[in-house]
Amino acid sequence: MNKNISGIAVALLLFIILPVLSAAGCAVREDDEDLSYDLQSLEPVSEEPAEPIISQESIFVYVCGQVEKPGVYEVASEARIYEVLKMAGGVRKDADISAINQARKLSDGEQIYVPKTGEAEGAAGNPAAAASADDSRVNINTADAAELMTLPGVGASRAEAIIAYREQSGQYRAIEDIMNVSGIKEGLFSKISDKIKVN
Repeated sequence: MNKNISGIAVALLLFIILPVLSAAGCAVREDDEDLSYDLQSLEPVSEEPAEPIISQESIFVYVCGQVEKPGVYEVASEARIYEVLKMAGGVRKDADISAINQARKLSDGEQIYVPKTGEAEGAAGNPAAAASADDSRVNINTADAAELMTLPGVGASRAEAIIAYREQSGQYRAIEDIMNVSGIKEGLFSKISDKIKVN
């Protein structure tokens, strides 16, 4: 009798427990399916490449003559003459600005000379003076470091070497003598030969 009761009790327990476990298992599977669906629906984060940084190339020009602050100026490669004249503090009262095309683009290593009023007229009747006024070559016997740096391929260290050589060995007798300076060979000389002079 007791055995029959025990068997019935076990059967009842199994009858009650199995559906519950089965329902729980279904719930877990449904949750898993929902989680899987949610994970699959997520879109990957797109990493757009950073935009390249475009830098505008710089050039160096030498401004001298009738300006407030003569010297070498670093400007954008697309800059115009009027812009560098502003950087040089503007022109002086006795400057003849009509002789300069202020809208012209600048080039690297260029020298901008602002003449005095009447300088051009005086030079017109004097060929030697006219040649001197139009001669924008750098005198390697008198130029300072800033002026020498307007020459293509001549940086601060080479400019100092050019000055040091003439201080130690005396003035240059010919423009070819600049090749005696350490670091200046025929290749560089060919680039600057038409831009330099001696007394």
